[in-house]
Amino acid sequence: MGKRYGVSQLPSVNRVYVPYVLIPLWQMKLRERYGVEIDEEIIKILITARYEKTTWKWQRTIKKVAEELHKRGFSKSHAYTLAKSLVNAVALR
Repeated sequence: MGKRYGVSQLPSVNRVYVPYVLIPLWQMKLRERYGVEIDEEIIKILITARYEKTTWKWQRTIKKVAEELHKRGFSKSHAYTLAKSLVNAVALR
């Protein structure tokens, strides 16, 4: 018998590559629009959701961004409203 080759499976089919160039670009856009400095991790979450092709992505993105903002010291209600407005800004662009 010959050598057996296995096929490695990706953990997720809908993996999105986030180019480094998009991070500062979206940071500038959101800084101009909302006047807040957004961290790279949050920008990566937003960009991934923007270019991902799945269902329920916006609700999950709002939840992830709100959790990140809450970790950074925002109150839960303010983090949720800010996350919702950020996701809407990225979704509608």
